[in-house]
Amino acid sequence: MGLTLAPGTGFCETAEELVFLDLARDKYLSLRGQDRAAFDRLRRGEPNDGGAIARLVATGLFVSTNGPGSVEPAAIDVPTRDLAAVSHESFSPRMALSTAFALRWARRAMRPEQIGFTIEAVRARKAGVGPSAADGEIEIVSARYAAARWLNPVPQRCLIDALALDHILLARGLASTMVFGIRMSPFKAHCWLQSPSAILTGTAAEARNFVPILVIR
Repeated sequence: MGLTLAPGTGFCETAEELVFLDLARDKYLSLRGQDRAAFDRLRRGEPNDGGAIARLVATGLFVSTNGPGSVEPAAIDVPTRDLAAVSHESFSPRMALSTAFALRWARRAMRPEQIGFTIEAVRARKAGVGPSAADGEIEIVSARYAAARWLNPVPQRCLIDALALDHILLARGLASTMVFGIRMSPFKAHCWLQSPSAILTGTAAEARNFVPILVIR
């Protein structure tokens, strides 16, 4: 029997802290003391006693598996390019309507009691679409979203815009990557969408100031 991360959970190491994101509880948590030591042994493939394993499972961050577990930190290359490098896209009434509906959906989907379910549903939709080779098309749709976004009175927030644009892209059979990131001192969280070559929500400079903690492909 092994351990693996619970659904909707990711982690990273930054500023000598081991930080977890648990979307099911909409919380960021840190492992310290005996739990941190047990987790480090787990990552190194060293044995833990039953009590240590039970404590890790009790955190809610891990689940037992029948076979060998896999516990790896979030990892992704964050592009240096964003939509500012994409040719200007003119306003589209059709995209303005899609944007309004997507933002309305995203506002409901990002509620604390809903976000864990939302992200797992998004992950499943991405798996159904499969990897997208159409980076150029993804960027064009994203630029049209940005051109229509200003019309909507919903305040701009990184998570709501990432969810809304992802909803629009998936409806067109296009799969981007959603990334949650953090930075310390002071603590701050951020979420963005990216293709392999460009940041699609927010700026590349902003995204590259955060350490990825959860990647949704």
